[in-house]
Amino acid sequence: MAATLRAAKWFLQVPSKVTPPLSRSVFQVGKEDTKNPNWIKVGLTLSSTVLLWVMLIKHHDYEMAEYERRKKEHDS
Repeated sequence: MAATLRAAKWFLQVPSKVTPPLSRSVFQVGKEDTKNPNWIKVGLTLSSTVLLWVMLIKHHDYEMAEYERRKKEHDS
C-alpha cells in the first residue's frame, strides 16, 4: 500500500526543473494584428455559430412537434 502511494505521489509531482522559456507556448509567436483581422477565421467562426443555432432551433421544432403529436395521441 505504501509503495502504491509513493508511486502515485511521484507520478503526480510537478517537475521543478521546468524553465520558463521551455514552457512557453509554441503557438504564441507574436502579437495579433488588431488593425488587420484574419477574415477567414472570423467568417468560419460566425458561420459555424449560425449553423449550430440553426441546427438547435430545427431540432427544438422537431421535438416540439413530436411532443404535440404524442400528447394528441395520448389524449384520444
